[in-house]
Amino acid sequence: MLAQAPAVWALTGLAVLVVGALPRLAPAVWGVVGLVIALGWLGPALKLPQAVLDVSPFGHLPKLPGADVAATPYLWLLALALALPAAGLTALRRRDLG
Repeated sequence: MLAQAPAVWALTGLAVLVVGALPRLAPAVWGVVGLVIALGWLGPALKLPQAVLDVSPFGHLPKLPGADVAATPYLWLLALALALPAAGLTALRRRDLG
């Protein structure tokens, strides 16, 4: 379960970025979450191309237990999980909320 956490954090970071930079599009983040879930559940069953499955951050992580674990996808997702909310909070700070 913890192996999937960086992908969840990256999606959360995307939500923070959208709320900070484009608040009117904030409900669209739920559409992104729905797309990620649909790709995870239905993508392999529909035999979608790997390029389509790679839209989901979960598609880059190994299927545990049993798969070989590489640090690269985790590091990229952690970098996104740090950069996206930082950009979102910076955008939120620059908005005129008063």
